Amino acid sequence: MAGNLSDISNESNEKTATNPRLALYKNLTRTNNYRDDSRQEIRRQRLLWEQKKNRDATFDSGRALLDEALQGNDCNDEGMEVQQDETWRSPRRVQKYANQLMMSEWMLEIPSDLAEKWLMVPCPQGRRVLLIASKGMTVAYNKRGVRLGKFSSTLPGGTYQDYKNRCTILDCIWDKDTKTYYTLDVLAWSNQALLDCDTEFRFFWLKTRLEETQGLTERGSLVNSYPILSLPNYPCDSDAGAILENLSSLPPLDGLLFYHREAHYTHGRTPLVNWLKPFMLSDVFGLQFPPDIYEKPPDYVDIKSYIRKKTTTRRKNKGTDDLMEITSAENVVEMA
Repeated sequence: MAGNLSDISNESNEKTATNPRLALYKNLTRTNNYRDDSRQEIRRQRLLWEQKKNRDATFDSGRALLDEALQGNDCNDEGMEVQQDETWRSPRRVQKYANQLMMSEWMLEIPSDLAEKWLMVPCPQGRRVLLIASKGMTVAYNKRGVRLGKFSSTLPGGTYQDYKNRCTILDCIWDKDTKTYYTLDVLAWSNQALLDCDTEFRFFWLKTRLEETQGLTERGSLVNSYPILSLPNYPCDSDAGAILENLSSLPPLDGLLFYHREAHYTHGRTPLVNWLKPFMLSDVFGLQFPPDIYEKPPDYVDIKSYIRKKTTTRRKNKGTDDLMEITSAENVVEMA
């Protein structure tokens, strides 16, 4: 059965030298941040250094996004609520909200500081959205800035009863089956920009504020149309097997996000956030689970082949328009 991730990370350097299976995880892909073939570990250190150097610029970027949301909302339709579903056929792209989400890379290497510096977030299946509460309404956008729906929520600035000059911006997963938002991260809360804060602080802030905000778990009320729930996060020195086998409160698991504790919230893909499908854990960490819980796809061979197949499919679909992205079930949580 599965064990602690910390036991693996402490021995990752020795294993890499002797295990060709771990060695092949290096240099498999190119990324938006530092497009070269350097190891993820090297690029992580570069990015951590750069974010400390450019902290003021990150803060300014967060304030600019807040100001855009506070200046006005693009939703001028009559009526407050537009339900998100696959039958909605009025895509509208808002450029200022495009490419604002922080996207992950595949975990191609086991970070040397996994146990000390990383947090693990189990992610349910769903669509990745930027949720903006401002000017008395709450609006969901996909990663391209296409508006998916608007509704009322008790987030600061998100309901007609709270029509104040306040704005909250969250990184969420929308589960259309349960019609629930699960919060991954926070970009701003009640006019407080948080992009320049590290992951550990943002997670603490988000969890605390969500618990303090009344009505967020309600469904169908006048002030909160859909539940907005927090996702748990765990230090990577925890027992991964015990965690993953006791996620009964979440819908079906899509994968695991690994966040570096010191990472700021940045736009685009970053090696400071990594992603794995559950069936990949045995390949990367040697963790074993019952096949009926995390069954591998019939055509799955290994991580290398899986990534290449996904990359090829993504390139073929690169010209797909925004409407097709809305109705596509394959790319609903396009984290990797």
